[in-house]
Amino acid sequence: MKRRILTLMMSAALIAGTQSTVWADVEDYSDGDVHTIGVVVYDPDSAEMEMFADYYRDYIQEGFPVKFIFSGKIADSEEEKAFIEEAKAEGAEGIISFAGYADGLTNVIKTCEEEEIYYALGSNTVSDENYEVIKDNPWYMGSVGPDLETVYQAGCDMTEFFLDKDARNIVIMSGGASSGNRLHQVRTWGMLNTLEEKAGLVLDEDAEKLSATDKVTELTDKDGNLHVTICPGYTEGGEGLENLETAFAEGTCDTLMSAFHVSAYLDKISDKEKDQDSNIMVGAIDSFSEQNFEIFKEKDSFGNAPIDYVRGKYASMAGPAFAMIYNAITGTPDVVRENGEAVRLYQNLWTAKSEEEYVELYGYATGIYENAYSCDDLMQVIGQFDVDADPQGFKELTEASDVESVKERIFSN
Repeated sequence: MKRRILTLMMSAALIAGTQSTVWADVEDYSDGDVHTIGVVVYDPDSAEMEMFADYYRDYIQEGFPVKFIFSGKIADSEEEKAFIEEAKAEGAEGIISFAGYADGLTNVIKTCEEEEIYYALGSNTVSDENYEVIKDNPWYMGSVGPDLETVYQAGCDMTEFFLDKDARNIVIMSGGASSGNRLHQVRTWGMLNTLEEKAGLVLDEDAEKLSATDKVTELTDKDGNLHVTICPGYTEGGEGLENLETAFAEGTCDTLMSAFHVSAYLDKISDKEKDQDSNIMVGAIDSFSEQNFEIFKEKDSFGNAPIDYVRGKYASMAGPAFAMIYNAITGTPDVVRENGEAVRLYQNLWTAKSEEEYVELYGYATGIYENAYSCDDLMQVIGQFDVDADPQGFKELTEASDVESVKERIFSN
């Protein structure tokens, strides 16, 4: 099918903040029986989860004959299993999970087998150990998301960005690294290793272990010219805000790097800027969410955007996971699974180093032009719509998630 290219101009109203997310026109493949898919979210109030839910509900659901059922807050694998059973009772034929708790993943897949419902991880990775146990289970389709090397590099790259801007008094918000969140821990690990290798930070133990500290930890270089404070804990329901206040009370801060979102404590950063009468550069490994889009349009007391750097996921990264499950529930799982094994496919994170870059990339992700993974893109890797769809094509589309590949899809015929 010939791609329909939209030529919508970037809306000045959107940039000015008078309009929320604008999805591109939807290719309509909605003829046929409606299929129900359950979606597991770790927190429905999370900006990242809202971003993925909007893509499914407001875009995919308009283009395909599907209905999504979204979970409430899922805190562990037992709650995930309970939701799977509830979704099955409501007619769900497949599950897309954005939780995927590693400790209970094999039991989750066992539940799917018992309920005869397909399962895919929408934005996550699976360890080699877990993969070997579940890869041959026909009800498990696979995982899509950034691999741990990409997650680690995100911490390294953000740190180098701020070191190049002469960051010397740095606070690291490590989020859930101290309580078992592997992604937060690996991001923080990358930050610490880069500070050690590029700026001479003296670590009192191995960077990987130190990244999971559960105490406010102060570090310096040997000459005392570089000061780094690690602040562990979540900022909602954790000790993160209290630890940040402790770090800010100790002295001047010129840079804050976060292993997760910063929206919950931008007011504390602003108060610290006023108190010390100097700007704090802010970076987050987060997502290209509407919430961050709104934040970028604001100005702090020094006339700068409250965030200087974002690396993260974007809404339509969730497209291939939908195609994965849709293939399964419509009878063509072999379009995804090669040689009967579940897949592990990887995607890139995007980076914005300015308000202008964020606006541009946010547009590619959420349909100001056309979605990074449009309905038309996904149709070409779904067996029901394309008899030539195969695992190689599915892999190529899924892993062509970098900015240049997305722009080529959007602007080509």
